[in-house]
Amino acid sequence: MKKPTRKEILIFVTLALFLIIFGILIFPYQWMILIWIFVIAMGIYYFTWRIMGAMHIENREVIRQVTDYAEESTKQVLETMPLGVLRYNRENQALLWLNPYADYVFTGQQEELNSEKIREILALNEQEKNFMDIGEKQYYFYIHKEEGLIYFIDVSNEQSLRQEIQNRQLVVGVISVDNYDDVTENMEEKETSILNSMITSIVSDWLNEHKVFSKRLNREKYFFVARYKILKNMMNQNFQLIDDFREKMVENNTPLTLSIGVGFGMASPKYIGEIANNNLEIALVRGGDQVVVKEDVETSKPLYFGGKSDSVVKRTRVRTRAMATALKGILQDTEEVYIMGHRFPDMDAIGASFGMLYLARMFGKTAYVVLDSKQFIHDVERCMEEIKEYPELFDCVVTPEYVKENRRENSLLVMVDYNKPVLSISKEVYSLFEKIIVIDHHRRSDEFPQSPLLSYIESGASSASELITELIQYQSTKTTRISRIEATLLMAGIVVDTKSFQMRTTSRTFDTASFLRSMGADNSKVQALLSSDLQSYMEMNELISSNEKITEEMIIACGDDDKVYDSVTNAKAADTILSLNGVEATFVISRRNHETVGISARSKGKVNVQVLMEKLGGGGHFNNAAVQMKEITTSAAKAKLVEAIELKKDDIYNKN
Repeated sequence: MKKPTRKEILIFVTLALFLIIFGILIFPYQWMILIWIFVIAMGIYYFTWRIMGAMHIENREVIRQVTDYAEESTKQVLETMPLGVLRYNRENQALLWLNPYADYVFTGQQEELNSEKIREILALNEQEKNFMDIGEKQYYFYIHKEEGLIYFIDVSNEQSLRQEIQNRQLVVGVISVDNYDDVTENMEEKETSILNSMITSIVSDWLNEHKVFSKRLNREKYFFVARYKILKNMMNQNFQLIDDFREKMVENNTPLTLSIGVGFGMASPKYIGEIANNNLEIALVRGGDQVVVKEDVETSKPLYFGGKSDSVVKRTRVRTRAMATALKGILQDTEEVYIMGHRFPDMDAIGASFGMLYLARMFGKTAYVVLDSKQFIHDVERCMEEIKEYPELFDCVVTPEYVKENRRENSLLVMVDYNKPVLSISKEVYSLFEKIIVIDHHRRSDEFPQSPLLSYIESGASSASELITELIQYQSTKTTRISRIEATLLMAGIVVDTKSFQMRTTSRTFDTASFLRSMGADNSKVQALLSSDLQSYMEMNELISSNEKITEEMIIACGDDDKVYDSVTNAKAADTILSLNGVEATFVISRRNHETVGISARSKGKVNVQVLMEKLGGGGHFNNAAVQMKEITTSAAKAKLVEAIELKKDDIYNKN
């Protein structure tokens, strides 16, 4: 029988009331009729009450049945669905309960599920990792901390598919022989032919070993195409070709090395090829004898392999002349030029800045040197006092605040003696410019200005002042001669970075020094600018006295965390310790200001300190590098340095 609805019951009740009211109105004095009407109405009420009671009982039964069904379904899901669930004690991480699937997973993979395993999963979650390995399978997990629950599901198939897609990514590589033209220039044709055969044999054997498609483009350049799976194998072997090639060339008394640029990803072959060429350029400006690998994702950082020997790529006068011509063209199309060095500038940054100022003004451009007096070290303070006597130079010195207020839309920024934007005297000033030129002698870092108009980076040069001086040589005329004070500042920059021509010097360094002397550079004034005062000398000795041997050939000196030392004192302490017999590398750590700790690293050429400083976030040269670390104590910085030395011990020794 069909059950009446609430609407139908409401109709019955209304009808009963209507009958009673109708009877009273129509038959007011006919009692028998009214009694029957009342009985009928009561019957309707009774009938309705019984139906409502039955419906209430049935509703409770339905709710109970549905609840039982839901509980049974939930239990069935927890027991049969391939989703692991476990509950743990939030205080001691003890296991309280787990569903059959979770028990099956851990038992089947012969993994013990205990408090230690749960802590391991919680630790992964703290590291923002959501994947864990159980046996040979991989699982994605989610933690509900408030309830003490861990859910996990098998994603092995998905991960395998993702790995397969990654392994099939396109790889394009470009191999270049460093300094080939310089080495073969004076060789006889027979010797060149033998050398070419040797190079081809070494490179081809390595490429064939990895089963990649390759092609020789010319005598000094090759390219290859592969999949990421093969590239991964090359990286796991640290591109053994670089070391093998160098060793065989040393045996042959031929100073040749290889540089390789590699790009990979899911983008078009054309774009990946462009990445490979760009990476090769990075490898070359970093000194060659290394591999640079980068994915086609814009946010990815390059990976570096090799670089175990000092800079081997030599710049040519043809390249310098080409750079001078390109610089001239850019300056002529610019109305206003701002020149900025790195934070806490040294004499090389100052000399290069005023040398660049001369070049800009020579083309009739309004130019300024951006400096912040709060960042002056002792040498620079003395230098600025000297410059005050030359209004034509001092009037061109401006503060970052001046640039923010007066910069024109089409202005040009020239970065000298650094190539990492984060090291700018003012990062706010750097961010204001779209047109940028980079002139530097440090190895190119991961952080680099996007699409600079000109990038002149020569890691084989002694200093930025040397590079600027060479550019001046190609532009200077009898009517636009560089002044004596400008020549002196450039000479001071070269002297400070070469330690008075004792380190990182080439014939080009002495050529530029000779040119500056002919322009009137004053050596006595250079020595006066670079001399130490008594306070700085005592501070240097404090740092030296804190030295500690960490290996037979390496020494670390660490200053007190509550005392501030400037970068020059730090550098001089490192140079002094390095001059001692038996010391191959030295690291001096000190506080630079209340939030920054600096490390100055020096080497005699056996240890690659640049690799170590890059590991800590800095950079520099093979035997002269540094890093600045934020929000850290000197002792913590020392611990990080020791850890980096241990991690990189196989990569920091010169293989020449």
